[in-house]
Amino acid sequence: MVKHILMMMSSWAIVCDVWYLPPVKKREDENAIQFANRVKQLIAQAGGLVDLEWDGQLKRTKPKPDMIQKQQQHYSKLLKHD
Repeated sequence: MVKHILMMMSSWAIVCDVWYLPPVKKREDENAIQFANRVKQLIAQAGGLVDLEWDGQLKRTKPKPDMIQKQQQHYSKLLKHD
């Protein structure tokens, strides 16, 4: 990781793709969390990324039991062969 940071800081340019998305407004029937998730989905689609459900607190605290269980269920579905 240190090597990567030094390479970035010592290079004269960092090449990346930039997409300018149209403005998005909050719908009357959605709350702030739903709006944020909708915008996150639009950003992921524009960048060709996977839209993951992400809790930014995971890096500071222990994961919630329901998030662990949700991931376990997801992986068990991937492994099951019917």
